[in-house]
Amino acid sequence: MKIVSNIHEYQKPNPTMKSIILILSLITSTLSAQLSTFSDRDLYEMGKVWGLIKYYHPAVSQGKTDWDAVLLTSFRQDSKAGTDRLIKNWLNTADEQKFDKIPKQESECDSITLRNFNASWIEKLRKVSPENKNRLLHLVNTPENVGSFYSNTAKSGIYFSSANEKVYGTFSKDVKMLDLFRIWNVVEYFYPYKYLLDHNWDDILKKYIPLFKKINNEKDYESAVMQLAAELQDTHVGIEKTYQYNVVGKLSSPFIFQMVNNAVLITGSKDDAKMKKAGLETGDLITKINGKSILKSIKEKSKYFAFSNTSVELREAYSYLFSGDEETFVVEGVHKNGENFRTTVERMNRIFNNEWDKDGIPDLHLVYKGKTYNYLTYNEKESRLNPSFPIDDKVYFEFASLKGAEIPALMEQYKNTKGMVFDLRGYNDNGSLLKVFDYLLSKPVVYGIKTQPNFTQPGRFCFVDNIVNKEYKFAGKENPDPYKGQVVVLINEHTVSAEEMWAMVFKKVPNVIFVGSQTAGADGNKTSIKLTDGNKIIFSGLGIYYPDGGETQRIGIKPDVVVRPTIQSTRNKEDLLLLKALELIDQKK
Repeated sequence: MKIVSNIHEYQKPNPTMKSIILILSLITSTLSAQLSTFSDRDLYEMGKVWGLIKYYHPAVSQGKTDWDAVLLTSFRQDSKAGTDRLIKNWLNTADEQKFDKIPKQESECDSITLRNFNASWIEKLRKVSPENKNRLLHLVNTPENVGSFYSNTAKSGIYFSSANEKVYGTFSKDVKMLDLFRIWNVVEYFYPYKYLLDHNWDDILKKYIPLFKKINNEKDYESAVMQLAAELQDTHVGIEKTYQYNVVGKLSSPFIFQMVNNAVLITGSKDDAKMKKAGLETGDLITKINGKSILKSIKEKSKYFAFSNTSVELREAYSYLFSGDEETFVVEGVHKNGENFRTTVERMNRIFNNEWDKDGIPDLHLVYKGKTYNYLTYNEKESRLNPSFPIDDKVYFEFASLKGAEIPALMEQYKNTKGMVFDLRGYNDNGSLLKVFDYLLSKPVVYGIKTQPNFTQPGRFCFVDNIVNKEYKFAGKENPDPYKGQVVVLINEHTVSAEEMWAMVFKKVPNVIFVGSQTAGADGNKTSIKLTDGNKIIFSGLGIYYPDGGETQRIGIKPDVVVRPTIQSTRNKEDLLLLKALELIDQKK
């Protein structure tokens, strides 16, 4: 620490400064060399054991010893000492620390699920003695006085929290390997949907150890972390302070677009001069980028982005499809007049927050029975879209702008309509909206359950018979006169998280019809892993399920009637989903 503080005291390079830099360089090189002497198998076993002790040993889990420092010291030792000797030293170090007696608390769990937990790997450790294996097995089989210093800082009892993790101000390869172990073990013990992954999580640790060994600079690190985070296959996953500008490119296209039929439809301009120079206009369709199909271009970069299903993979293409550091790219396609084109496009600096709001509802209108309706009307006074719009004998609800307090008046106003359309393509996580179901259901129903981490037995998850809390366990109330018209719900790949929960509740409405396409498949409150550079990986921290235990994660909500925008409807900004909903209502007698 003294060397680092001295560096900041100097304003200009001088002989002393050069000496310090040389010393630091030599230290870093030495540490990297020592880390590389460990075999991939050594590091794999070390990573798993280090995490188990971190979350299960009373002294370590209570934060009585600096567990990062223990690992970093091991990296800097001669690997010839052997993995078993290192692990024995870890256990002895932990055992030497005093810890608090934690009284057992009454659990509110309805049941415990072990589908994310499997300690059989301990017996399969190749380089660990039977004595040390038994000590590790004792920790997981008889957990006592397990603390939450590294796992539940907020003391909420529900959400994983890593606020106590240390941040390191300088780059070194051993700290980045520590990051791999930190991230991997959080997922191992606290990611509720680990069992739904397409791959075995152990295999991910084996896959990324050699990748993290090769890290030589910050860009290597950012690339590795983005790829590792993407392995969670969770649409909620993101990097709080995005790395993507450094990894996939700081420049992007001079136009905004939407994915339609596996092609790119230009829907607007960000730089008119660059668009004109390339001969491109709104409505043009791009089918190739630098000679590659759109789907192939997506696959090349999608490894850096997490998605629960293919519908979101296409949705997230907006984040990276035209990104790069090269000044230009070549596109091929069809102009809206039907002529083919091939042209060079100049990229522009990316300002993501000022681009198309990919999480919102596109600017659409409705063409119905020969009339055009601008149903998404903005209320300047309240700074929101108006929550309802009557269309003949039907009514459209823009669910994202709906408020709980206005539901009784709205439902009274429209109780005699032939049908109600609820649009879940926006986002609204206000629990008071459950009041809607007081008017749609004839009696209270349980609409979902959740799993939350068991912090006294990491890796085990607790089933609870509600999603939000006990107050919001039920939807609906005793109602002898529920709404008798047809209820239709609009969904697509932008229906995510809380909106998917609302969709689960709408599933309880008799004869409800879902129109659109598969939802994002990511439900459960967001939580985060603090990285060694202070950044955070976001992921789903709670498991959300139907009352029978069925998943929405990765599956999402599937429509009864599949409707997707077409090239023509997108060019014309026509809402085909709402049109189909109204037609379905009209068909009801």
